[in-house]
Amino acid sequence: MATEPSSLLRRWFQALLPRKGWVFALSLAWGAAGILTFTGLGRDLFPDMSLPVLSVLIQSPGRATPELELSVAQPAEQALGGMPGVRRVNSVVLPELVQTVVTFEGGTDPWRARQLVAERLSGVVGSFPAGTRPPLMTSASGRLQELMEIVLEGERVDPMRLRDHTDQVLVPRLQAVPGVARVEKLGGQERSLQIQLIPERVRSLGVTLDKVMAALEQSGQDLAAGILEIQDKGWYMSVGSLAAGPEEVRRLPVQAARRTVTLGEIAEVREAPAFRRGLARHDGHEDVSLRIVKQPTAATLEVAEGVREAVKELQRGLPQGMRLETIYDQGGLVTHALDGVTLALAVGGLFVAGVLVALLGSFRGAVLVLAVLPLATFGAAIPLRLSGLGLNAMTLGGLAIAVGLLVDAAVIMVENLAHRLHGADGGTRRDVLTRAAAEVAGPILTAVLVILAVFIPLLSMGGIAGKLYAPLAAAVASAMTISLVLTFTLVPALVERFLPPGATLREPRLVAAIKRVYRPALDWALGHGVLVRILALGLTVPSLWLAFRLGTDFLPALDERAFMLLSKVPSESSLEAVDKANLLLDERLRDIPGVGAVYRRSGRAEVTEDPCPITDSEVMVILRADADEKAVGREVLEAAEAMPFPVEVNTPMQERIAEGIGGTPADIQVKLFNRDLDALRRELPALRERLLRVEGVRSVTPDTPDPMPRWRAVLDEEALRRLDVPRPLVARTLQAALQGLEAEARFDGPQRIERTVRFPNDGHASPETLKDTPLVLDDGRALSLGQVLRFEEASTPTLVRRESAQRRLGLNVRTGGDLGGTARRIEQALAGVQLPEGTFVKLGGKIEEARETQRRLGLAVAGALALVVGLLFLALKRWREVLVVVATLPDAFAGALFALWLAGETWNISSIVGMIGLFGVAVQNSLVLITQAKALMDAGTPFEEALREASLGRVRPKLMTAGAAILGLAPMLLGFGGSELERPLAIAMVGGLVTSTLFTLLALPSFYAWVGRPRDGR
Repeated sequence: MATEPSSLLRRWFQALLPRKGWVFALSLAWGAAGILTFTGLGRDLFPDMSLPVLSVLIQSPGRATPELELSVAQPAEQALGGMPGVRRVNSVVLPELVQTVVTFEGGTDPWRARQLVAERLSGVVGSFPAGTRPPLMTSASGRLQELMEIVLEGERVDPMRLRDHTDQVLVPRLQAVPGVARVEKLGGQERSLQIQLIPERVRSLGVTLDKVMAALEQSGQDLAAGILEIQDKGWYMSVGSLAAGPEEVRRLPVQAARRTVTLGEIAEVREAPAFRRGLARHDGHEDVSLRIVKQPTAATLEVAEGVREAVKELQRGLPQGMRLETIYDQGGLVTHALDGVTLALAVGGLFVAGVLVALLGSFRGAVLVLAVLPLATFGAAIPLRLSGLGLNAMTLGGLAIAVGLLVDAAVIMVENLAHRLHGADGGTRRDVLTRAAAEVAGPILTAVLVILAVFIPLLSMGGIAGKLYAPLAAAVASAMTISLVLTFTLVPALVERFLPPGATLREPRLVAAIKRVYRPALDWALGHGVLVRILALGLTVPSLWLAFRLGTDFLPALDERAFMLLSKVPSESSLEAVDKANLLLDERLRDIPGVGAVYRRSGRAEVTEDPCPITDSEVMVILRADADEKAVGREVLEAAEAMPFPVEVNTPMQERIAEGIGGTPADIQVKLFNRDLDALRRELPALRERLLRVEGVRSVTPDTPDPMPRWRAVLDEEALRRLDVPRPLVARTLQAALQGLEAEARFDGPQRIERTVRFPNDGHASPETLKDTPLVLDDGRALSLGQVLRFEEASTPTLVRRESAQRRLGLNVRTGGDLGGTARRIEQALAGVQLPEGTFVKLGGKIEEARETQRRLGLAVAGALALVVGLLFLALKRWREVLVVVATLPDAFAGALFALWLAGETWNISSIVGMIGLFGVAVQNSLVLITQAKALMDAGTPFEEALREASLGRVRPKLMTAGAAILGLAPMLLGFGGSELERPLAIAMVGGLVTSTLFTLLALPSFYAWVGRPRDGR
């Protein structure tokens, strides 16, 4: 690089230094604004990784799974699948319920997506079967937004009272917390008004079901009649038609065959628990579970704090005997993790300050350099806020990478300014500073641009990968850009004002001792370039081999102090049987030392985005503060494996991340597509055994339950015609004999109370008893169901999963940590399997998004490499020197790869981020060394002497950069205060910086001396 400083940069410093008062004032203002903005940023564990998702719930009471698949699921999929921006359309078909989940590509406007879905659905709703309820489009909050689990309990309180208080008081208050999308309630006994018909009286009086339903119509509320005007006043008039309680309902008139009777004459009317499809238990006793789901754009900690305040208010007003307790609070996990990373950054900053004071040789000079650190770190919050970003694991990880780099430019600037001031033999102090600042401004600018070039391509990745890496890149780019601006403004002004004339940056004894050892080593390396290269490759090649041996995963493990178990009992089980089977698991888990609480949700809530079968249960195990998580985890696995039904083990956050990203809690989901599900199901046991033998597979469970038994009522067409019985009447009568017919509901404040008309059912009904159910016709004739139908035993799918408009089955695979390697081995195992004709296999779950992230990351790294090579050529002007830098880059990664292998880490988001940061540091160090050598050669110094002098001159800056970065990351390396998310990042960077420092000081100069010598031989 030319010795004449750029005239533009020189004019900049000439204009800047006389205005240093403004520089100080603006810097203070920037620092204050940065601190205020930093403390006000939203805080979350991760950036919002959820794609725009809309869940459509369609209920059709009384209809079986196969009928709903044909008449509801398929038309809905066809209508929604062709919309612009749709990534995938999945359906889950259950008895009486269809859930269709539409996932859009990242960047889709959620409100536009909602409008498109509503428009498409409106065109097919008319084709749904009679009695199908209007589609319910839930909010775009997926499982990633599930924030808290709260229970209302009272061992001696009527479960209906618990549910009443939940519906009337708790849900409205919690729903009113800003940022809460919905409150999913499960458990207790939902209050309903049941009209239980007395078969003998219905038969003798000739009362039809339609007459009973007609009597209940419009009795759920008072009716508006109009306005009565009297003189100058208007009086609202209403009809008191509300039949609120059982007594009022009993007095309702019903038209019988020969006279009008009251409802109380033909039925028993009482308040009783409604039919339920789910329940919740906490430490063995039933309670009401409240799951808080936040809005996608809401800040986790703010919503969590609002919910906690609301819970405190609600606890003060609880009726006697009730308790309200928070079981799981994701806000606490986020606070623990982010506070740990923030504290680690603060401690790392102190370590950086110590390194600078120790190695710079001047306390005053170190203070001038350290002024950049807080201004750049806190100041980065301002562009983050303007970009709509907050503090999370990725942005804090970016700042962690930047901590050791922020001061590098300032160190170079202060060193050169102090050196020129000390050796100045003419000119004013300001002129000397101007020339000295302009001399190093060009190399500093190029070095910072190299770091930015590494991270900028991450901003354009798109998809979930972009949602993860873009905040990291924004944090690094913001901090580095601010540090560059401060180096070109504040640092020269501080030096002019506070560095006294004649001040020098003395070389500390430690640096002098290192140089005494380094000088002969450098001389030997420069004379044995080929041997040094062979030795370097001897370390680098095995490390690159290790890179392919490291496992792959999506995220590092989190210290959640909780486990989440998913149990699946046989599909024919009733809710009572499901509860009884899981009680054994609950008891065994509670007996494990270190377990603080066991909380279970079985079945599904009334409105939820996860309408699982009633045979599925989620069991959350909360650990005590002093528990050994690994030991408890082993016993939890043993308890799960001892159960006679499948139980999967995960952690709450990891399960939600997996399900929010891949649509399933599984690490890997083997999806089998075929129209003939029975043929596929016959192959599942052998396929499961084959997968269990694959290395890395921990468990394999089916994601679809087996078919459930089914009684099919076959109508006797001859009897229907002979007896003149309407076909719909038979279906309605049978429905009334089972779960009942739903009449118009009434409301008690915010609580909806269902009113159900039914025949007696003590839970022991059978086809034989159902045949005796009275079938009353409009003309008063009373028949029995057995006269017009017979029952046949068959089976029906409990649940049908559909994806891309096709039926499928799936096997959920839990891995032992190496996600990518296990997926490859599974694909190899599946290659030799004979499956039914027409079957095709696809892997889904976390591995699907992990592979997409790797693909996008590969493109971003390729783009970064292209930018870096371009910058290197612009700075060095020779392709041979660019080759020197690029060819020695793998050497810098050797330590990182060895460190990851020794620590037992995998390729995951955190470790990959560490490698990206290391890439930028290695390129920057190599560039600075070669640039300084070229500057000395331009001044007339011979090649080898210039290279030797530049290498010796880089000892102290390199030690400061590496020492600052290593000690800055040390707290994270040790998992300081809950920073386990950033630990793989710290391992990669610390290990890489150790070898990168050695290679930059020895291997790079020797290789440059070997292949980079100028043609003129100087």
